[in-house]
Amino acid sequence: MTPIYDDVLVRLAIDSLAIGVLAYGIYYRRHGRRDLVVIYSMFNIGLFLALIVIMSGDISVAVGFGLFAVLSIVRLRSEPFTNGELAYFFLALVIGLVTGIDVGSIGLTITLSALALSAAAVIDHPRLLRQTRQLQITLETIPSDPDALRRHVEERLNARVYEC
Repeated sequence: MTPIYDDVLVRLAIDSLAIGVLAYGIYYRRHGRRDLVVIYSMFNIGLFLALIVIMSGDISVAVGFGLFAVLSIVRLRSEPFTNGELAYFFLALVIGLVTGIDVGSIGLTITLSALALSAAAVIDHPRLLRQTRQLQITLETIPSDPDALRRHVEERLNARVYEC
């Protein structure tokens, strides 16, 4: 193999390891949503591969911008993410970018990937922030008073309601 292919394979290994840690090791263990693990992982690998092709010089950077435009359209037609899920999606994107673009040093690629993973591990750690759950409920009747609505929902769910 040529050194260029060796470099791509090393960066692919770093990317695969990093997205595996992010999606399976951190996100899935904390939040348990298999569907988002698949989205984060496949998006990351797809972005990595697209960047390798774009960076090879055979395709213009305009194609890269077109790729992101298509992703925006797909995003508009998909199920909305919560803010936390969007943060993980962003990190999956960043890891794909950091590993897909040759930053000149494998050490820097590893460091930046590790920094993204460390941020996810610390910022979303259950001991750092109190765990909350978000539910959408449909009520047959809705009291006009916000305090009465909160009490009604708390009674029905037997749980503390922070926002209605």
